[in-house]
Amino acid sequence: MTEFSTAWPEVPQEPMWLTIGNFDGLHLGHQALIEALKARARADGALSMLLTFRPHTRVFLQHIQERFYLVDELERLELLTRTGLDKVLTLPFDTDLAEMEAEDFFDLIVSRLNVRGIVLGEGFVMGRKGRGNVELIRQLCEEKHITCLVLPPFCVDGVVVSSRRVRSALAKGQMKVVSRLLGRPYSVMGEVREGKRLGSKLGFPTANQITDPTKMLPRYGVYATLAWINGHRYFAVTSVGVRPTFEDTNLPNVETLLLDFDDNIYHKQLKVDFIAYLRDEARFENLADLIHQIEVDKAEARRILTDGPYA
Repeated sequence: MTEFSTAWPEVPQEPMWLTIGNFDGLHLGHQALIEALKARARADGALSMLLTFRPHTRVFLQHIQERFYLVDELERLELLTRTGLDKVLTLPFDTDLAEMEAEDFFDLIVSRLNVRGIVLGEGFVMGRKGRGNVELIRQLCEEKHITCLVLPPFCVDGVVVSSRRVRSALAKGQMKVVSRLLGRPYSVMGEVREGKRLGSKLGFPTANQITDPTKMLPRYGVYATLAWINGHRYFAVTSVGVRPTFEDTNLPNVETLLLDFDDNIYHKQLKVDFIAYLRDEARFENLADLIHQIEVDKAEARRILTDGPYA
């Protein structure tokens, strides 16, 4: 069982191998690095530890206000638990930490943790203004007799996997690309809230979710999705956007039509996996056109999900 903490241990504990980073999204590159860390730790009879930060360093340093994160806090904890790491230490990223020189942060690490080895990606930087690149960290590790393992970039389809690449594909609605980079579908989880029941009046009851306001949403549009409720999975169609036919506000809405399902799920947790982009959101001049398009969306989503590995 992974042990989570948000503060340095009082005294150095068991010998450990360490990795450091934001790890937003826990994509395939992150997963490969974590597997390498665990393997080296096991071979050395040591624990594996991941050191990360909240908020994300870019969010703090660039004062990012819009939706940015690829995983919300609950999803992050769940994904990190699945990795099988021994320990995860999440430090609050603040002005003091942002202004700390790389050498000082390294000294803080080795004074608080019993580090045998460090595993990093070759693009890793730390410390004030990112001056602590892997060359400097190698030098610091050598001085402290700590092994430093630097991994080459992890590639999919010949391109380096990164959180930035995931965000770019997500903004374009390229859900197959996103799934390939993450090693799983991109998902949104949230409580189902009571809305205006406009879908029910049209014969298509939909679930409106309260989503984490910091988590990035896919490009506005309509998607073939998998909906999870009470441990059961359903084919679904999900709209992400501003509901131009009815409201056309600036506030994004995530609205899901579960196929072959008609129970009341208000106030329950709904998880939606985004599988494929169907079309742009659109304003319909009359309800008949909207109803026809919903039927088309349902049929296309069912075809995609049935032909995929989900039937």
